[in-house]
Amino acid sequence: MPKKSVHFILNPVSGSGQNKLNVKSIFSVLNTKNYDFRLKTSQTYEDVCQLTKLSIQEGANVIVACGGDGTINQVASQLIGTKVKLGIIKFGSGNGLASHLGIPNELIRALEVIKNEKAINIDVGTVNQHYFFSNMSIGVGARVINHYTDSKKRQFMSYFRAVLKGLLSEPFNMTLDLVIDGYKTTITPLVLFISNSNEMGYNVSFTPDASLQDGKLDLVFTEHLSLFQKILFANQIVFFKKRRFKKAQYLQAEDILITNKKNEEFLTQLDGESIVVNSNVLRISLKKTALSVIVPG
Repeated sequence: MPKKSVHFILNPVSGSGQNKLNVKSIFSVLNTKNYDFRLKTSQTYEDVCQLTKLSIQEGANVIVACGGDGTINQVASQLIGTKVKLGIIKFGSGNGLASHLGIPNELIRALEVIKNEKAINIDVGTVNQHYFFSNMSIGVGARVINHYTDSKKRQFMSYFRAVLKGLLSEPFNMTLDLVIDGYKTTITPLVLFISNSNEMGYNVSFTPDASLQDGKLDLVFTEHLSLFQKILFANQIVFFKKRRFKKAQYLQAEDILITNKKNEEFLTQLDGESIVVNSNVLRISLKKTALSVIVPG
């Protein structure tokens, strides 16, 4: 029986940085009799994609993203349309997708999940030429990620402060036309958040009922709020994630078209990474069951 080929793509600076993958730990779970494994370490943002493409060419059966949501996004984006399975080892700070999937924090247990190789097929979000696996947002959501990225410490309280700062900053001057599965409306949003999973990271959620396998994206938006309402909103999404905020609208959709009536670009966040989309139109949809991910049995 041929050996299984497992490639590890390590982002050493995810989360708090200085991430290391103990080779002895890998050997202790994935023995050399049954597994051929390779460890590749990225040096730059672009490296992760290139190393993943190389591993696909080299015939990897499983490619393990070792990092946070951004690293997972980069690796997984290359696996769409292939038969290669995605494994995850959590080295990031928020780890929203990994938490939704129940990936253990402890390295040996995460390696045992990869060894068991139980996989599920999950839906994948698309926005213009980009993929997202957990969530995307514009407005405050993108601003929160910018504030959090500037934090010296990647911790829960840093995230909570970023949420407050994002909500309490000057409001965005955006007027958006939305087409949601054919339903049309115009809004001036404070928050517009679209999710494929039920967690953003740190056990925080805008969309607690979202599922990776229901063939739907979950959308939540709210227009202008008073200062008191903003504080309530921040408190609720961080500390009471199972509740829905009364001033927000919650919808499910397969296709969403967003047109920015005032600007020619969007500041967005996709899976915890800030991205400027140089278009006044965002076309958001779903590729159903497009990615095979290894999960706990």
